[in-house]
Amino acid sequence: MLSLIDAGFTEAPTLAPLSDHLEPGELTAIVGPNGAGKSTLLSLLSGYRAPGRGSVCLDSKPLSSWAAVELARRRAVVAQKLTLGFDWPVRELVALGSEASPEEVEEVLAMLDLEVLAGRGAQNLSGGEAQRVMIARALCQLRLGRTAGVSANSVLLLDEPTSALDIGQQQRLMRLLRQLAERQRLAIACVLHDLNLAARYAHRVWLLERGRRIAAGPPIEVLDGRILARVFKAKLVTSRQADGSPLVVLAP
Repeated sequence: MLSLIDAGFTEAPTLAPLSDHLEPGELTAIVGPNGAGKSTLLSLLSGYRAPGRGSVCLDSKPLSSWAAVELARRRAVVAQKLTLGFDWPVRELVALGSEASPEEVEEVLAMLDLEVLAGRGAQNLSGGEAQRVMIARALCQLRLGRTAGVSANSVLLLDEPTSALDIGQQQRLMRLLRQLAERQRLAIACVLHDLNLAARYAHRVWLLERGRRIAAGPPIEVLDGRILARVFKAKLVTSRQADGSPLVVLAP
């Protein structure tokens, strides 16, 4: 379990102290307006930035105390943009640095509809294709192929994973992430701008405003129209979908 224990930053970018955890088997969406601290919080959860106060622990052990190789087996991070110095073929890039077998790599490529791109150079991908490739690489890092079965209680952190995807790919990716969380006991946290994706696919939502988490819980509780209208400074209307999840639309 990945836990925040009174963790935050005292210097810019500031993040108010927070105590909570990412639960295995759950997908947590981190939402909020631009500049709310979403990516800052993700950098804290990942261990890429040490907290200015408090601690971040995996299995009760501070992230700073984990050996890099051991931590990489349990925690993977997908950044917003793909930055490459070499034009790796997609299949090689997805497998790079992981312990996944060739069969597991092919499974992951299939899970993200990347088989047709497997031999293409990664520097020749569209933004959406590159996003899916980096998500596939993270899944291989954690050995999340359907038959691997060694990923229990691992952590996957994603920063705006749907930003460059078309609506169909967004739906397929979010459905896959929820399934991975539930079936492989994976703890997932992802920064999302689309509130309706958070409403439909997340088990829990963390709502941030100006470096402070102001609400946390099931989507139906957190994605309240009055709160969202104030936080985002927008005219919004919320309703219920057939499955009970909230639906957020812009008011006329």
